[in-house]
Amino acid sequence: MTPEMAKWEQTKRKSSSLKESLFFKVSLLWLGLLLFTGCADQVTRQTIPYAPVNIHIDLNGLDHTLRNPLAYKVFTEKDRRTDDERFGYSGVLVTSNADGTILYAYDLCCPHENKREVRVVPEDNGTATCSTCGTVYVTLYGLGTPEKGPSTQPLRYYRITSTAPGVYRVVN
Repeated sequence: MTPEMAKWEQTKRKSSSLKESLFFKVSLLWLGLLLFTGCADQVTRQTIPYAPVNIHIDLNGLDHTLRNPLAYKVFTEKDRRTDDERFGYSGVLVTSNADGTILYAYDLCCPHENKREVRVVPEDNGTATCSTCGTVYVTLYGLGTPEKGPSTQPLRYYRITSTAPGVYRVVN
């Protein structure tokens, strides 16, 4: 093989390698864009407007009933204990799971009605029902999903963090 032919073969291999690398990068870019846009329809949009939440829960004191299985407690402006407490858009519903070991918090506003004065009413079976539209929401597992009725959106969920044994803070 002549030196010119060897040089030609080397140039040809570099060109082929660059083409493969470029094809790989473009393919990866398209795949990323496809995955990104494919997930956009699955995002649940909240109809409940943002409102600050900051509630102190003490299972060793005033809120000891939340230790019971399927227990619930409603917190609204009239339940204010300190000046820094905030109660979301329509108030906050705090529920316990079937064992009484995990707490969940939701806004009381029905997402289907989206009116501050239309609140879900909790029941001792791990559900909450909107008296206006009739939607039944499951609060037992921390999702607040509609079980039956016209609503397709879950209740707005608030985060609960432990600050000490038996003491929690509900925030958004």
